[in-house]
Amino acid sequence: IEESAEKTQQEHRTEALKFVKRWNNCIDVGSSVGMWTRELATRFKKVYCFEPNPIFIECFNKNITEKNVELFQYGLSDKEHRASTKKQLTVLQGVSDVGPVVCKTLDSFNLKNINFIKIDVDGFEYRVLHGAMKTIRENSPIINIELKKDKRFDTARRCRKLLRKLGYKFAKRIRHDEIWFKK
Repeated sequence: IEESAEKTQQEHRTEALKFVKRWNNCIDVGSSVGMWTRELATRFKKVYCFEPNPIFIECFNKNITEKNVELFQYGLSDKEHRASTKKQLTVLQGVSDVGPVVCKTLDSFNLKNINFIKIDVDGFEYRVLHGAMKTIRENSPIINIELKKDKRFDTARRCRKLLRKLGYKFAKRIRHDEIWFKK
């Protein structure tokens, strides 16, 4: 893992994890090369990771050897579909019948005892949240979500509205990441 990128993410992790009260299981959506995963694995009993990019997966598997980490090689969305990509496979661009990325809903994995969810999916955040509503309702995890300004799709506003609908309250913003907790 690149050292400068790791230091940049450390502040986000430290602040977000201050809100966690229970340390059973967590979910790392958009695991990339494992920057968040390594620390999450030292704190939680189980870390479920989601990353569809084959280049990132190769690096992830070299970086992360902890036995309590499980990697799912899927993108997450609001329904099962395929997705096309842009920027050398790093950003899901949209729904496609023939795209290279298989997407599923987080709810379809039926994960239990989830105390924390990190979401960093470069514009697909609303779709991820929408496909995770059952998991969120049943577990009330702390949520750390990257919400960049996105004028074209207004993703940040839509995500905040959905989180409030689910009974969540905004706690803190650190650069592009926001921390939300159940009221």
